This record gives sequence, structure tokens and C-alpha cells, in this order.
Amino acid sequence: MKLSLRMETVKNTVVPCKTLCDVGCDHGFVSIALVEDGTAKKVIACDINKGPLAAASDNIKAAGLSDSIETRLSDGLHKVTKEDRPDAIVIAGMGGALTVKILTEGREVLKTVSQLVLQPQSELFLVRKWLRNEGYNISKECFLYDMGKPYFVIDARPGEPTPHTDEENAFFDEFSEYLLKDKNPLYREYLKKGIENNETYLKGMPAEKRGELIKKTELMRKALLMTE
Repeated sequence: MKLSLRMETVKNTVVPCKTLCDVGCDHGFVSIALVEDGTAKKVIACDINKGPLAAASDNIKAAGLSDSIETRLSDGLHKVTKEDRPDAIVIAGMGGALTVKILTEGREVLKTVSQLVLQPQSELFLVRKWLRNEGYNISKECFLYDMGKPYFVIDARPGEPTPHTDEENAFFDEFSEYLLKDKNPLYREYLKKGIENNETYLKGMPAEKRGELIKKTELMRKALLMTE
């Protein structure tokens, strides 16, 4: 079993834990890999769709890990209880708004959690904002390309984030504070490309519609300067 670079990065971000919830486990490959390499002693693999969950169950059985990985048909964390006492949660491959919805609805379950590993596909600013407002600190953030597409993997732990003004918070919600301070070269190129694309779009836009994109591009330039 070979994981994609995206999912390998998600797996490698998880620190050793007793019980992990893999939300949206799909075919269960990350759950299996986490138990096989000893990172997680037990995994609760959840998915809202019966088909992928059945495939995950078959893969878990084939790996001989049915005693260590339990599958549950669950909308987010709804079928996970505080009695399960998970200490880590993985949510990968979902939109930012859905990721926030799952976390918000699962607040009771989160009380025992010491690590959230999140890989939102979109609207990262919503996820970073939720973490900040809910008392989590982003201890690390990875940026990578897989099959030509950009991905972010967030490692969040309970703890107060660095205090900032409201304006700074909004900026760092949009542009990763961790990646900017780390001066991540891959993220720098991502920002450069984004600015170039925006400048191309602006050339063909009517003047009255350019304001929002100009503002966004200026913020991207500010972020780019912070990576130098």
C-alpha cells in the first residue's frame, strides 16, 4: 500500500497517540498506515458513505488489523463519543467550511484531544480562524504539491495562539503565519505564482470590478515580502 504524497504528509504529521479518529477515512489507508507504523495504538475510522467504509473494512481485515481499527458510519464526529477519549483527530480532504462544521459539532469529543491534523481543500482562512478562536495553536503547517495541486497540512494543539491585532489575525488567517515565518521556499513560489495569475486576470477586467482583486493581490505581495 502506497500513500499519495498528500496523505503521507498527513500521516507523518500525526504524533504517537493511543486513540485516533480518522474522519472521512475513505478506504482506510491512512488508518492502516498509522497502526502499522506504531503511531496510533487504536483508530476509529469514520466515513459518512457506506461504500468507502465497506472498502475500508475489507482493507483493514486484509491487513489483519480488525482488532486495532474500528469502522463507524458517521457524519463527522457524530458517532464518536467522549467515552472513546480520542487524543488525536485527522480530517483530510474536505472543504474548510465542512472541516469547521465537523469540529464545531464535535466539541464534546475534542475535550480529550491533544492534536488536530487538518488538511482542508479550500477556505483555509475559516479553519485557521476557528482554531484561533477555539483556543488552538498551529504548531506546524506543511505546504506541498501533489500531482500538481497545492495542499496545506495543519498541526494544531490546544494552547493560546500568539496575540495579534484584529487586522493581523485576519491577515494570518488568510496567509499562514507559520509558513511565512518559516520562509518556506515552496510557499514563496506559490505566492509568486498567485500574484502573477492575478495580474493577468486584472488586465482583462473592467476597472469597476478590479478593486477586490487588487486588494487581495496587495496582501499577497505583503505576504511574499515576509518570506524573503
